Amino acid sequence: MKRAKITEELAYGTALDRLTGVDHPAPAKPPEPAQPVPKPETPRSAMIKLSVFLNREEDAYLENLASTAKFSGGKKLSKTKLIEAMVRAFRQTNLDVRGVRDDRELLNRVTAQMR
Repeated sequence: MKRAKITEELAYGTALDRLTGVDHPAPAKPPEPAQPVPKPETPRSAMIKLSVFLNREEDAYLENLASTAKFSGGKKLSKTKLIEAMVRAFRQTNLDVRGVRDDRELLNRVTAQMR
């Protein structure tokens, strides 16, 4: 079955017609709406949006990692994906944060955990 082609000019007329108010008869039968193609569902865990504040050096470091991936033959990684991977990696360690009192102490424990 052939489908009717509806162009912008047929639907709305020319610019001059729209400005001067010339009416065209409506098409005899409106076109049938296309059925949307359902997307295959992929199982994903629920995600939340989280804001992370970084200083310029930390942001530049993530940007450098992302660019290095791209220019070494891979794809550019987003900073979000890099942070996600870092969190997943640390979930597999036994990082002990009990009793941490400041940022410096936390950094020391994280550095020790990476060794």
